[in-house]
Amino acid sequence: MSQYVYILYSSSKDSFYKGQCSSIEQRIKRHNASYEIATKNGAPFLAPT
Repeated sequence: MSQYVYILYSSSKDSFYKGQCSSIEQRIKRHNASYEIATKNGAPFLAPT
């Protein structure tokens, strides 16, 4: 199984969040839906390019 390390940017808080997961698409959806306590107030998140 593949593992991913990611960095997301919150424009509403002007901050970055880093994490790891096995399904990057699902993980970003969970962050943007405010399911995660650590990032609940930072949605929407964008992956920096």
